[in-house]
Amino acid sequence: MNFEDKLPLSDHQIDDLFSPLEDIRRIALAVSGGRDSLALMFLINKWLKNNKFEKDVVVLTVNHQLREESNAECAEVALIAQGYGFHHKILIWHHENIKTSIQERARNARYALMINYLKENSIDTLVTGHTLDDKIETFLMRLSKGSGLEGLKSIQTSRNLNGINLFRPLLTMTRDQTTKILLSQNIAWIDDPTNNDEKYERIQIRNNISTLEKLNISKEMLQLTLNRLGRAHEVISNVTEKALLEVLHFDSLGYVSLDYDILKAYPYEIIIKVFEKALIYVNGKRVSLQSLERVCFEVIQTRKPKTINGCVIYTKKNIIHITRENRDIESLNLKVGDLQVWDNRFTICLKSFNEDFITIKNLARSRELKYLCENTIYADIPMYVLNTLPGGFIKDKLVLMPNIHNIYNSGYLDVKFKLHDKN
Repeated sequence: MNFEDKLPLSDHQIDDLFSPLEDIRRIALAVSGGRDSLALMFLINKWLKNNKFEKDVVVLTVNHQLREESNAECAEVALIAQGYGFHHKILIWHHENIKTSIQERARNARYALMINYLKENSIDTLVTGHTLDDKIETFLMRLSKGSGLEGLKSIQTSRNLNGINLFRPLLTMTRDQTTKILLSQNIAWIDDPTNNDEKYERIQIRNNISTLEKLNISKEMLQLTLNRLGRAHEVISNVTEKALLEVLHFDSLGYVSLDYDILKAYPYEIIIKVFEKALIYVNGKRVSLQSLERVCFEVIQTRKPKTINGCVIYTKKNIIHITRENRDIESLNLKVGDLQVWDNRFTICLKSFNEDFITIKNLARSRELKYLCENTIYADIPMYVLNTLPGGFIKDKLVLMPNIHNIYNSGYLDVKFKLHDKN
């Protein structure tokens, strides 16, 4: 039997799916052995052959070591990939016995392993088999948690993930369609038993989507809504970027200032997004929408200092300053020539020093800070900023200020702020 004749997808449709990959020479595919990822691997192989493209394709399979069958399943994927002429690599998640948040931790580990592999092998594009069903499930999960527009737009076709282009070409296709593709080619897939376990939120939602269909809320209508939410998010993002250029001043010492006289002319949704971006710039961490809305309202109404997401928000006249909160700031030991990241905010290098090593702490640990700042570039810097900056200490004594030959002229501590933006 010629299964090819039964393929429920035309060559033209396949070309449309993968056209963004035409100019990319090296590609990684995330393939678990489930129906969606196997359909992805089959389709991309067909696309390459139809167009006589010569590309370096590596198939990545993560062995989470959570089930006894994992080794055999990974080997099975390897055989299929090699049959297409693709390279195959098994990445192993080494871990202790996982009892809680299994799916979330497995997902994080999976992406971390794949991204590390891609960076080590100079590959910048990772292709996954997520479908419309995944997009709808994610939307409903976030809807249940009261997510804002950023979350409700759900997963997107393309995004940057830690410097890697994450591409999901099958988001317009349903899981039923990927199943039909495999059946048409007589390709067997692996069913992970956890995909039927309703102790996981996603599975609960997946098993109850049919209830929505009874209410005339179809996948097609949800897809239409998601497309509109995506367009709305794009508009808000563009206006937010314009507002940021107008109101935000970023200081190399790792804090930001917002001109509220200009910012207040924007709609409240934009104000919230500007605050969110500013917080991420400073601390690199996401903040819940509920907390963000509450704190922004309080800052605007009371003009009193507020803490959120490891940051402090201060208001002076109509300028809003956001800096790192002076608590839970790590210490580290640094040798001459060492380059390290401190507090996930600064890259620090001890260029020279007359001791074997120095300890990096926040400047608030120094009792003489105000005195030591006199007649230096730090003399006019607000104390709430200075307190969170790194300095070089011998025991409890501050001996090196950042970026100046100072105090005893015994060395130089080179400090550069690491700008965060996690979109």
